[in-house]
Amino acid sequence: MTRPALVAWIAARLWLLVSLAAAPAFAQTPLSPTEPVELTRSGQFYLADAREEPPDADRLAEWLARKTPVDQVSLLGGRYWFHATVRNDAPATQWVIDPHASLMEHVGGWVYVGAQPPQTFVTGYHADTPYMLHYGSDITLPRGSSAHVLLRIDSRYFARLPGIDIQTKADYRRIVISENVLALFALGALLTLALYNLFMFLGTRDKALLYYALYLLAATAGWGLTFHLPAQWLGWHGLQWHYLPFFLMVVFNTLFYIEFLQLREAAPRLAWAGYANLVLALVLLPSCFIATSWAHTLATITISISLTLALVAGLLRLWSGYLPARYFLAAFLALLLPALVILPANLGLSQGMVRNPELITLLGSTADAILLAFALADKIRLLGIEKDGYLVQLHRALDLASTDALTGIGNRHAFDRALSALTVADSSAGLMLVMIDLDGLKRINDERGHAHGDALLCEFSRQLQTLRDRDMTVFRLGGDEFAVLGDMRHEDETRRDMRRFEERLHAAGFEGCGISFGIAFGSEITSSSQLLIHADARMYRHKSTKRDALDGGGQAFNPRRA
Repeated sequence: MTRPALVAWIAARLWLLVSLAAAPAFAQTPLSPTEPVELTRSGQFYLADAREEPPDADRLAEWLARKTPVDQVSLLGGRYWFHATVRNDAPATQWVIDPHASLMEHVGGWVYVGAQPPQTFVTGYHADTPYMLHYGSDITLPRGSSAHVLLRIDSRYFARLPGIDIQTKADYRRIVISENVLALFALGALLTLALYNLFMFLGTRDKALLYYALYLLAATAGWGLTFHLPAQWLGWHGLQWHYLPFFLMVVFNTLFYIEFLQLREAAPRLAWAGYANLVLALVLLPSCFIATSWAHTLATITISISLTLALVAGLLRLWSGYLPARYFLAAFLALLLPALVILPANLGLSQGMVRNPELITLLGSTADAILLAFALADKIRLLGIEKDGYLVQLHRALDLASTDALTGIGNRHAFDRALSALTVADSSAGLMLVMIDLDGLKRINDERGHAHGDALLCEFSRQLQTLRDRDMTVFRLGGDEFAVLGDMRHEDETRRDMRRFEERLHAAGFEGCGISFGIAFGSEITSSSQLLIHADARMYRHKSTKRDALDGGGQAFNPRRA
């Protein structure tokens, strides 16, 4: 052996000895037959190169000694190895390794059990996983055996620090079924509420309903992508689209709470702050396509700002007495509680505190959507009460506008409306109009004063109101002119009533007054104006007849001769 070759051989042996000395002493994690074991607490992440392949079991310690260990993965993505050693003292032999709590594009797995060939699996976003909406992969661990678990994880970004569980297959299947049922139920509820409120908007044109429906549609799309429904059901892997709905959620949520809480009028500064965050979300939205690794972090920031502004706005409006803010605040508290768990983890500020943060947040979003629906219903209820109040006020105003202030009976405006309504009805042929002129009012005003003349008008109006017993309607048209609308069947009774009213006026102390009247019928005319013309003409004819009788007889005016 030449000297250079000898030196190279000695150097290689020294490097091997150093590597073996530096190789980690693997601590074996005992597996639990009743609950998941989180391997990231005892395992180690290492930086990975692009072209590496896992070694065989005999050289695993030496191979790992050459890797660069890291405390945790970068949320901006990268390539990592993960290694942990487990020991199975439980009776179960069928287990599942489950990378969870974060999006992971590619996960390759090698499990070394003694001298057996490694058990391998592939899972992750781009893989055809055996468990719907989950990354779990089956492995076999004989009872009493120890195993090295080695994972290769590649991803353009991590939504939060990933977790790696191992648990029995039977328990994992139960968890998967329950979590999938909850996730699909929540997504279905979001979609149903979105479509329902969209249809409600088409009928009411209330912008709050439109923004709420669009917010829920964006939430449904965002969480559907988060749970990989398009990837697993349709084979569509568009990672760059994942955070687009979350940026749109900020946009529509901002528009919703500004409209719902009426912030433009009640708190314009908060409204402008919301609009500023809305613009920020739209400006950052292209990061989904040009800086995918940063999209989740930027979306998390804008969502956090949106939640904070919505919470402050809700508190302010509730403090100011706006009652629909009650359910609004309850809704955002339902969303804020899981957000306090997931949002710090999204920014790498904390380790995930729950096994499935996406599901917890989805359930919070569903509770938020349901409570916001209550808030909208409460707003509609209060608007209905307010509308009823306005209608009562309107009816009172219409009554006042349609009532003669002196006598309390209908005025000219009420008469015109009633006459128009009756003459266009199918039964207008049986309509009877009585036009009345109260004779002598001017003389009484001149001789005894207007107060006595007003008393005459009020007394005559009280007499006319007795006609209401026959479903007849009475009006004062102005000055000494009155009108009665009723059915022509009561013509004879009405003529007798007019003579009786004169007698009662005289008995009440109003000597020297009389009643001239004319009657027209709906069967005689084709329009309301003709009905008025006929009744007026007959009234003046009656008045002229009385006047002629007075002039010809040289007697004092006697209304009984009319």
